[in-house]
Amino acid sequence: MNEAWWCPGLAQPDGSAAFTLGLRGGLFVDRSGHRFANESLPYDRMGRELAAAPDRVPAHFVFDSRHDGHPPAIAIPDTPAEDHVAAGTRVRADTLAELATALDVPADALRATVERFNHFARTGTDTDFHRGEDPYDRFFADPGHGGPNPCLVPLDRPPFHAARLVLADLGTKGGLRTDVDARVLDTAGAAIPGLYAAGNTSASFTGSCYPGPGLPIGSAMTFAHRAVRAMTR
Repeated sequence: MNEAWWCPGLAQPDGSAAFTLGLRGGLFVDRSGHRFANESLPYDRMGRELAAAPDRVPAHFVFDSRHDGHPPAIAIPDTPAEDHVAAGTRVRADTLAELATALDVPADALRATVERFNHFARTGTDTDFHRGEDPYDRFFADPGHGGPNPCLVPLDRPPFHAARLVLADLGTKGGLRTDVDARVLDTAGAAIPGLYAAGNTSASFTGSCYPGPGLPIGSAMTFAHRAVRAMTR
């Protein structure tokens, strides 16, 4: 019951979270002002990084003004920046020190984190978390920024921005255990006559993995089909 299709989310003014993926720049920092993962990880894996240490949340998505103050990522829904600033879910500042003060994170740590990341952007190698070394990392990247690694874009164009980052999900996948015909199992592992489950009401056969987009609906269709065939037999 502790499983879900996890993802990072940008906190919204109304208290919800925007599904966030496809970073083209920026970096994530925790409350200490340090990076804690490869920001270009697939969204379920990044969600698990956030879930692995609850004291990381809320983290922050830090970025500069290369994209006119918009987060360099896909965020659904895309709420206007002014609404975020008014609600406190996003801050902006002319310097990293001012940004750190607004976020209540150590200024020295945030500055050192950005300086180290900018060094990685110049060399093309993220020796801390290897961002940009996996083909998936590069799928959403912007090769037009001119650096040797499209996933490593320096943060050097003030003003600077930070969006509050929280753990979000696309749905649960903790639920009833079933057999291969979607029959619900009792505590002894025997099928309960007449009771079936498919989709996110059932425990996913993938366990703690998310092999790829479409898996939730694909498995729901497959096991619903097998359930109907079992019923007709």
